[in-house]
Amino acid sequence: MKSKEYFLNKVVLSIVVLVVVALGLINNLDRVANKQLNASFSSAMTTFVLVRGMNAAISVFQGTEVSVEPGGVGVTMTPGQVLDPVNDLVERFSWIVLAAATSLGAQILLLNFGSSIVAKILLLFAGTTILMNVWTSLLDKVSWRHILIKLAVVILLLRFLMPAVVLLNETVYRAFLEPTYTDSYKALEGVAKDVDEFQHQESGPMADDSEESLLTSINRYYERLKQSMNLTEQYQEFSERVSAGADHIVKIIAIYVFQTLLFPLLFLWLAIKIGGQMINADFWLQKRGG
Repeated sequence: MKSKEYFLNKVVLSIVVLVVVALGLINNLDRVANKQLNASFSSAMTTFVLVRGMNAAISVFQGTEVSVEPGGVGVTMTPGQVLDPVNDLVERFSWIVLAAATSLGAQILLLNFGSSIVAKILLLFAGTTILMNVWTSLLDKVSWRHILIKLAVVILLLRFLMPAVVLLNETVYRAFLEPTYTDSYKALEGVAKDVDEFQHQESGPMADDSEESLLTSINRYYERLKQSMNLTEQYQEFSERVSAGADHIVKIIAIYVFQTLLFPLLFLWLAIKIGGQMINADFWLQKRGG
């Protein structure tokens, strides 16, 4: 009866190993995870391009100077400086998005390693080692047999670590975070549209003529001063419109922190804890003799 139980354990272990090796060789999980991860990477890069475009346009507005010089003497006004706080926020946001895209790109590279020839060779080695230990006596006299078997189990677990973490992360993202991201991204697109419209409405440089009469020069000075004040008000209004998207920027920052840092670390920690329990289990150390 005991011998039959040992035999069944070996059969179950062999089936588990064969299934794991087969899944690792056909790469189905990797393809699904890669598809979802590439979609997130493309989304992050699209957001980065949008935000950098906003940053570049606002930087141009920020450097706008208006010279008011009657008779060659006057002042230079910089109405674009009201955009400085907004531009700082947008610029920092662009770097956070780039960091998130870099993290996603690194995950793609790690995921692709699982499909490489080296990974497949290691997987076959691990599976063969465990099956040899189960059905033959070739490893019985090896002093580091336990270490070799545990190394084989580690290889099997590592093979599916990245796909599992990516799929869990993407599942949570799509279930809880994607709707908020979509709404916030649409809001940022609206802000980008405002930036583009303002860029086309912005007044051109005002000409100056130092040869005109004093009265004409004073009148022109007054008109230019009034235009400068109006331009300052326009910039202030534009700054407020862009600032209205700040809450959406913060939401997207939070989403990227969760998606590319907190969730991956959490799922990695869980995988390591579960993997540690599996590595230390006697299930993998079934011997041929029972």
